[in-house]
Amino acid sequence: MAKILVTSEYFCKFCGKAKQMLIDAGHTVVDNPYGHTFLTPDKIIPHIDDADAIICDLEKINKDVLDAAKNLKIVARRGVGVDSVDVEECKRRNIEVARTVGLVEKPVAELVMAYILEFSRRISPLNADMHRGVWEKLEAHSLFGKTLGVVGLGNIAKEVVKRAKSFDMNVIYYDVFRNEAKEREMGVEYAELDELLKVADFVTLHVPLLDSTKNLIDRRNLKKMKKSAYLINTARGGILNESDVAEAVKNGDIAGAAIDVFEKEPTTDSPLKEAENVIITPHVATFTIETFIAMDERSAQNIIDYFNKEK
Repeated sequence: MAKILVTSEYFCKFCGKAKQMLIDAGHTVVDNPYGHTFLTPDKIIPHIDDADAIICDLEKINKDVLDAAKNLKIVARRGVGVDSVDVEECKRRNIEVARTVGLVEKPVAELVMAYILEFSRRISPLNADMHRGVWEKLEAHSLFGKTLGVVGLGNIAKEVVKRAKSFDMNVIYYDVFRNEAKEREMGVEYAELDELLKVADFVTLHVPLLDSTKNLIDRRNLKKMKKSAYLINTARGGILNESDVAEAVKNGDIAGAAIDVFEKEPTTDSPLKEAENVIITPHVATFTIETFIAMDERSAQNIIDYFNKEK
């Protein structure tokens, strides 16, 4: 039936069930021609000419790629963000863009809490001291009573709030659309962004990358945060200015930051790597074997459902 090109770096890396789902549905699957590696558009274009569908991660599915895809009908994205896909161009060409909604929220929330616990309980420096033969109890902080400021109250933020509440943290949020029903349901309070930045002990970002959120956290807004506060970003890199965050930590304007996403990915030269008390991880918020297998299967099912609907 359909020819499925895998441009994803991770599709079926841990389990082959999703590929078999597509084969059993009568489709032909072409594995990533370069193996489990990240593809740039120039590497995708030579292989996409007759593909009816693609399964992708964060590689750029831009106009050049779409121009080369003469038969493309659906882009199956392993994840929820679509800023790596030219959605408007897909709409213009009547190409469907499918996502794996409902699968990434819990692992992202886990990582946010891991960052918060690391900063509060200072596990890594204590461990490093012990391995060096140093017995020293470092000052640490409890989470109960601390204020978590959540920027953007979507599905991922909801999971973060649930976990923060289990640690008896106070939670405030800012969103461009205030939702009083959600406030009551989740036990959170609304605050304007300036106020949130002013009072939160931890600020975690959960907004999409849009023109309105580009560089939302810059030098000006970092100055509004408490000097003892920590910034966390597991959303998209462009939401904050990496140089400004590095400078803010170095100058003591904020206590630290945990960053999992970067404006340019992959990257090894972010200015954040030179700043002490900044945790940087290579976009691993959803990187659990369980989540990846679930995203594989959902993306395969999205393709199967699409072509069954087209029969």
